[in-house]
Amino acid sequence: MLEKTQQEKAQQVLNELLRLLGTSAQVQCLEEDDDFRLSVQSEEAGRLIGRKGQTLESLELILNRILRCQYNNDEGLPWVPVEVDGYSVTRRGGGSRGGNEGGGRRPDAARMEGIARDAAKEVKTWRSPRQVGPFNPAERRLIHLALRDDPEVETVSDEQADANGCKRITIRLKTNE
Repeated sequence: MLEKTQQEKAQQVLNELLRLLGTSAQVQCLEEDDDFRLSVQSEEAGRLIGRKGQTLESLELILNRILRCQYNNDEGLPWVPVEVDGYSVTRRGGGSRGGNEGGGRRPDAARMEGIARDAAKEVKTWRSPRQVGPFNPAERRLIHLALRDDPEVETVSDEQADANGCKRITIRLKTNE
């Protein structure tokens, strides 16, 4: 867990990065159960997240590299995850990076709804199916619930689960029956 001064420094650095990108956004420090992350609220969330979360992942990487340099390459410095309007590319718990799926914790409903909305938006824009996941059953339920009232898209879970009981979800345009 980051110390208070390190948390404030991380928030300052992210605010400066967003300012340099010309993005109007609010950055908040969120803490719960020894879990710290920076949460960004912005009207330009899609731009900050990027396709498949690539822009957000890059922003998070740059933030953490800057912080590491400012703290003399301290390898003990924890990774600072960043989320934009509930969407995150960092897996919480276990210290691993690189995905927003899986894990054995209670899912973050806002984050899962953000993933669902972003994927549905891509499906509507590109007119082609999009797969997300793999997700555990609780996370899949949140994805399905987030999009159940959308008249344009439908969600379908894979038939086969992986070794951890996680499945991918396909979000696609509804067919006219």
